[in-house]
Amino acid sequence: MSAHRIVIIGGGAGGLELATRLGDRLGPHGMRGGRAEITLVEAGPRVLPALPEKLSEGAEALLRKLRVDVRTGERVTALRADGIETASGLFVPAEISVWAAGIRAPAFLATLDGLEVNRLDQLVVEPTLATTRDPDIFALGDCASCPWLGAAPAANGAPVDVPPRAQAAHQQANTLYRNLLARPDRRPLRAFRYRDFGSLVSLGDHSTVGSLMGALVGGRLFVEGLFARMMYISLHKMHKMHEYALHGAGRVAMDTLARFFSRSVEPRVKLH
Repeated sequence: MSAHRIVIIGGGAGGLELATRLGDRLGPHGMRGGRAEITLVEAGPRVLPALPEKLSEGAEALLRKLRVDVRTGERVTALRADGIETASGLFVPAEISVWAAGIRAPAFLATLDGLEVNRLDQLVVEPTLATTRDPDIFALGDCASCPWLGAAPAANGAPVDVPPRAQAAHQQANTLYRNLLARPDRRPLRAFRYRDFGSLVSLGDHSTVGSLMGALVGGRLFVEGLFARMMYISLHKMHKMHEYALHGAGRVAMDTLARFFSRSVEPRVKLH
């Protein structure tokens, strides 16, 4: 039976996590009635560019062990029904193409009158998270282009934005909460300062790699293997605190119990 061809565009954390999981479950020995040919396409010179080269090389070696075809230095220029094309002229056939190369805000934000947006349709905000053209409208998270105060400028000298990550949105929510309370009383608004606590990337059932940052480690500490895996699981469990705040203890307890019993029988990867 012919192989199922899947292309994943983007060699960051999301792209690698998906590629390793698919390689585990849909590789040569993981799929009944056929197999999957998985290609990971990355525009940069290596996967996981935010992590040190050693960890990047190890992650790429694992992907190749899982029979994932890794193509670095290939910028995608066209998505077709039968595959993707890159700037170098490479064509990769695929029945399924998955975009994991970054975010773009909802297009309707660019249609809002009187608000400034960037090329990704994100609302441009001041350090206080108020939009640049209307101080009564605030934005945070992936839909906001927020300056990263204290960060070194990019190679071309342009200022750097806060990265669109969960930890950034969580920190912005705390700042915005205080600013919303201060605004009716006309008290000064607090500027948002992003603290990067590092990154953890799960490589399926095989390993976890990442970097930790902060005063505790005096800069940056690189972790991998079992220790990194335990930290990744702990971070995942912290999300239960957010669910608890939204839904209450009873619903979270029942949801956790249901997941425990269903995990052993449900597929690890679902393609719809």
